[in-house]
Amino acid sequence: MTGPELKRELLALARTVLMLETELRQEHLDEGLIAAIDQRMERGIAIDPRCGGLRLAVDALRESTMTPRSELYSDTIRAGERLRDAIDEVVGTLS
Repeated sequence: MTGPELKRELLALARTVLMLETELRQEHLDEGLIAAIDQRMERGIAIDPRCGGLRLAVDALRESTMTPRSELYSDTIRAGERLRDAIDEVVGTLS
């Protein structure tokens, strides 16, 4: 994947994570957004060597959604924020 293609995919992933965080702040867990995050990773982000740390951050986000209780939504929001920070770091190296 070229740098611009990867950057485009990463920015789309960050937007999807932000949408999930917004839904969680409204106490709603959107399974479709979690599936969209997985699909974006499968488009090549997960296997790109420049994105090695993102796999762990996505796994942490996914793990925090396995027990969908509203009192755990804040943990999932923090995991999403950490994932977006990690995405920003990778995007910064591509610019």
